[in-house]
Amino acid sequence: MDRKHFLKSVLLTTGGVLLGGTTIYRCLNSKETTDTSLPSLIDKTHQGNMKKILVIMSAGTKRGNTDRLTDAYIKGLVERGHSVTKVYLGSMRIEGCRGCGVCQRLAHQCTVRDDMQDIYPLFAECDTVVMASPLYFWTITAKLKSFIDRLYAISVDDKYPQKDSVLLMTAGDDNDTTFEQPIRYFRLLNQALGWNEVGLYCAGGCTGCEKLARQIDKVHLENAYKMGLEL
Repeated sequence: MDRKHFLKSVLLTTGGVLLGGTTIYRCLNSKETTDTSLPSLIDKTHQGNMKKILVIMSAGTKRGNTDRLTDAYIKGLVERGHSVTKVYLGSMRIEGCRGCGVCQRLAHQCTVRDDMQDIYPLFAECDTVVMASPLYFWTITAKLKSFIDRLYAISVDDKYPQKDSVLLMTAGDDNDTTFEQPIRYFRLLNQALGWNEVGLYCAGGCTGCEKLARQIDKVHLENAYKMGLEL
């Protein structure tokens, strides 16, 4: 072993004892990396004095079409004076409902220990739930569907907490039937759960992720912002 490799080995060993080895290893190799691909999972954007609003952003891409549309809507909500908590569902570990029924026998608590456990209390205290999703095969994302399915755990005799609801969607396609299926599902969901629809905005004609999804029409962003102001 030459002198250079010997010194490196000694320093790494000492660093492992004193500092877990992480800092010295990074200094010696000059390859410190930071994963910025995933956003913070829960963002309490603003604490206002009006309604408590939970925003479920189910796209996996931060700063993409759906995220930008959602942020435009949130901007209006904040200026209106609402409290807003934004959840990046697309980056969370959310399993689908297992259909085990244990929740209905154990104090209406889901036994699946994943990130949904962090969302349940946020959902319980909110007045309005905003669901934001890109169009995937003519419907909402699988993550958003799993979130909805997992709400079964808190139902009591098939009754759910009363909420106002909003749906925000984006898609590359843009014709009369583009959003037909998710809108129908959204309204059936409101009817079944006893929720009150207070907002719906669908933005078609958006470019895909190959352009970093930065081509959503500014008209959509302005309309979403105004809709937030009106809630």
